[in-house]
Amino acid sequence: MWWATILLSSVVTGGGSFALLTLLTELPIETVVKVSVALIVAGDIVLALLMEASSPTRIMLGPGDRRHRSELPRELGTVMSDFKHGRGSVSIRGERWRARQTAGCDQQLEAGAAVRVLDRAGLTLLVAANREPHHNTSHKKPVI
Repeated sequence: MWWATILLSSVVTGGGSFALLTLLTELPIETVVKVSVALIVAGDIVLALLMEASSPTRIMLGPGDRRHRSELPRELGTVMSDFKHGRGSVSIRGERWRARQTAGCDQQLEAGAAVRVLDRAGLTLLVAANREPHHNTSHKKPVI
């Protein structure tokens, strides 16, 4: 829905600047249109930069890379809500992702179930039930 935010911003900026310039100045209509378009472009660039700065996910491509190589296909996650028709959402490293159950996984994925990410299709993860025991060793104290 990022496009809706930018569209709304463009309409408000363009319409507002056009109305104010038309009512408050004696500028020719061509100048009013040019100023309004310039304000729309500047406003959209500022909004896009603000949206990027506040984005929780960063996708970085290195030189020569055509695709993002994600670590996600090796990750374990938790089903956030029951899958319906093979689709649902999962939590990976605290981030909520849309997910699709792989064709080979015939087990019903219910909220709280552990899943393994097998692949990614755009922003949708392809997951299957995790059959291996999940041991979280990050909180264990070392044995001395």
